[in-house]
Amino acid sequence: MGKKNKEYVFDPRTLVYREHRVSRWVLARRGLLFFLGSILVAIFYLWLYAGLFGLELPKTTLLKKQNAEWGGKMAIMASRMEDCRRRLDALSLRDDGVYRTIFGMSEISQEERLSGMEGLNRYAELRASDHSGHLYNNVKELDLLTKMAYVQSKSYDEVDQMAQHSGDIASCVPAIPPFYPGIRFRMSSPFGRRSDPLYHYAKMHTGQDFAMDPGNPIYAVGDGVVETVKNELYGYGNSLIINHGFGYKTRYAHLKMILVQPGQKVCRGDCIAQSGNSGKSTGPHLHYEVMYKGNFVNPNNYMDMEIPLDEYAQMVKAREEQTGLTTDLVQPVHKDRKTLHKRKK
Repeated sequence: MGKKNKEYVFDPRTLVYREHRVSRWVLARRGLLFFLGSILVAIFYLWLYAGLFGLELPKTTLLKKQNAEWGGKMAIMASRMEDCRRRLDALSLRDDGVYRTIFGMSEISQEERLSGMEGLNRYAELRASDHSGHLYNNVKELDLLTKMAYVQSKSYDEVDQMAQHSGDIASCVPAIPPFYPGIRFRMSSPFGRRSDPLYHYAKMHTGQDFAMDPGNPIYAVGDGVVETVKNELYGYGNSLIINHGFGYKTRYAHLKMILVQPGQKVCRGDCIAQSGNSGKSTGPHLHYEVMYKGNFVNPNNYMDMEIPLDEYAQMVKAREEQTGLTTDLVQPVHKDRKTLHKRKK
């Protein structure tokens, strides 16, 4: 350690080199001065290179090159995701307008397809650190495409399931009137908002009312299982609900007599009840509802009120022969429909 603190200096008097000890403080001070001098020289050269001559540092040049490469890749990714977005939009339009319509399935709203993507800004931190905006936009668009693809995939799974049972769907969809169209009847209240006949305030009427004499036979409009049977003094009065599957249910209310029980399987054309005037009712009529996936829908969109009378009668007769139950409630076929009350055209 002592040798490192020695140095030799020339003595002009003796003309020889003599040993001279240097203190640690002097060595430290020299080292510090050398270090500070090096920094000042480096700063000076940086000023000359970047400030005076306007040249970029090698590191800056490298970073700019890498940034340009990533920017190009981001642009290509954005272009491809835009193409995927157009394809997904086309698939969703075809899904709602063709496939789901064929099987009577409700459309998937845009809000449902994009649910969970709005509201809280989950990209706030990324947006704050991404000055160019490329990464922020691409990450957000990728999440959106992932969500849309998932919803579309689930929709196609539902359509595929419906397609596999398309034969069953045809017999389950509520496609006929719940009563023989040859009887005397009139539609006393359509589906939609109306003034309540008892309380006289605006209210949504969730079905259709058909005024008719009590005791007319009421038929199942599609294959299904009797879900509930109720006998109430108010409200729907004597009523029943049939679950047809595939999201469809129908309700028949204000009945005089119910001829089926909960859990009983029924087919289209089976006599299930008689029309009446029970519950909250201002006159004898049948209240008929169609529900699809828990929502009330207009029965007019499903039942064919112009079905030929003989075709309807033959359907009921065929069911009576198959079940061995003769209700003898089907009215004879009217040859002249002008004698009937006005029917929906």
